Amino acid sequence: MRKTALFLADALATSRNNKTNKMGLREVKIELNKMDKSEIIKLISEMYKKIQPVKNYLDVLVSGDIKPLIEKYKKEIEKYIYPSGRDLVFKDAEARKLIRSVQKMKIINLNIELELHYVKCCLDFISDYGYWDENYYIAIEKMFNSAVNGISEIGYQKEYEDQLSSLSTSASEHGLELFY
Repeated sequence: MRKTALFLADALATSRNNKTNKMGLREVKIELNKMDKSEIIKLISEMYKKIQPVKNYLDVLVSGDIKPLIEKYKKEIEKYIYPSGRDLVFKDAEARKLIRSVQKMKIINLNIELELHYVKCCLDFISDYGYWDENYYIAIEKMFNSAVNGISEIGYQKEYEDQLSSLSTSASEHGLELFY
């Protein structure tokens, strides 16, 4: 583990000298190939303890259960979509940022669930507050289309038919066309 820490420190220093502040995947692979199994296990264990996205990814990888993550992230999306406080602070951009970070895990079912939840929350917000903003509507359309593309990619059109239809109908009530 000591060699790993020294390697990472050297790599960071080298990358700072190159003004990139990160090393490439190629360099990481080269160094990992030099390490023995126990060092790699220690490294992954440290990452698991200290880096939440790594923990989430490894938990899903090992268990195959995405339900806890779906529920966790749905609550976070709701927190961002629905305004709070006296000033009704609206943070839908933060919800999209959260979804983009989750998309990096490449777990299509998780992405679909969060994207559709985002769309539903936004449509509920429009319904409750009468909100209209062109960029907001565009963001909803993009998120819906991303979910539809994911559904098509995994061949789950029948499983999501009712949910997509419901969202499309709700959107049309507010002048937004969501096609699937």
